[in-house]
Amino acid sequence: MKTITLANHKSINHVQRELYLGHNSFRTRRSKPSAWNAFCWKKKKEHDDGGRSALSALVQQASEEYRSLSMEDKAALIEEYMHHKEHKTFGLRATAKSKVNNITGTLKAIENEVYFVFLFFIFSCTCH
Repeated sequence: MKTITLANHKSINHVQRELYLGHNSFRTRRSKPSAWNAFCWKKKKEHDDGGRSALSALVQQASEEYRSLSMEDKAALIEEYMHHKEHKTFGLRATAKSKVNNITGTLKAIENEVYFVFLFFIFSCTCH
């Protein structure tokens, strides 16, 4: 991918979008959740009676409970939260037009890369 960016004087983000691999798929995500986030997730799951005001009041009340948790309890919360995140699914929709655009963009990028590799090979062979 770096050769494509250098050859076309584009940024890596631009080339990634050109390849239709998704704008966010190359962004790194935190792989280690915090104990506080896991605790808030669990409290929200337990008291799912709706509303943002109810959630903020719940968080204020629960902060004392969070501070009293031991490290083992926090680790157990994180483990439970990670188990939940593993089973959480998401879907992607793709239309026929987006599939055609994906293939077209990918083929264009591959064609450019092959062309520049070919030129590099020819240039390196003629120099020796």
